[in-house]
Amino acid sequence: MYLKHMRPYQLKEAVTLNYPLLVPAGCIETHGPHMAIGHDTIIVEEICDRIAQKVDVVIAPSFDYGPTGYALGSPMDGTIDPDYTAFGNHVKAILKNFRQMGFKKTYVIIMHQGMEAPLALAFKKAAAELAFEGILEQGYPRGWWGNETLKNKAGSVWNEIEVQPMILPAASPPAGGDHAGYNETSFLLATCPDLVEQDKLDQDAPWYCYQDEEKNSWTANATHGQIMVEAVVDAWIDKISTC
Repeated sequence: MYLKHMRPYQLKEAVTLNYPLLVPAGCIETHGPHMAIGHDTIIVEEICDRIAQKVDVVIAPSFDYGPTGYALGSPMDGTIDPDYTAFGNHVKAILKNFRQMGFKKTYVIIMHQGMEAPLALAFKKAAAELAFEGILEQGYPRGWWGNETLKNKAGSVWNEIEVQPMILPAASPPAGGDHAGYNETSFLLATCPDLVEQDKLDQDAPWYCYQDEEKNSWTANATHGQIMVEAVVDAWIDKISTC
């Protein structure tokens, strides 16, 4: 169920039934000569869609324009790098709106640069700030955590918004990461094969396409990609179902 497709009554039903909200987050960045520049967001969207086929969730519109640091190319290569402060403020404002809609559990799913990179950190910072600001907005006094009765009444402030990698530990192996190499190319071949053109690879391809002699952008394949997709989806279903 996609948030932007929902009518108000459907949103209210989803909130009442405590459906978790999945938030795909990625970037626009060059991924070699053979892959879509939106890979990182696209693959999270595909994973979320498959999760939604098996469990009741709501999928939020994606955050496409995450920080890249221009580590791989410039705008002429298809890479976008927003102002980090502006991006962080935007992230916080939207997450706050999701909370105001009534969602009690939000998962931000990251597929870009790891959990200590600017993209994930922007979401983690926003989630932490909103957790404490939300307590005060509910009317709790300053110093509430020092009062055992109020602390117990408030419960955990950390669980409402989780920022997680798309590939949870339970899915690795077989799932793994790289940049436009064997794994990422296989992910896209398994989900959106029309967005991969391996015949564009040649001897001038970037170093990250080579990876090693057996596993590289040339040998990437949909079979490996499907194995990874299934592992990632299963890990997420297990996580969502036990929360």
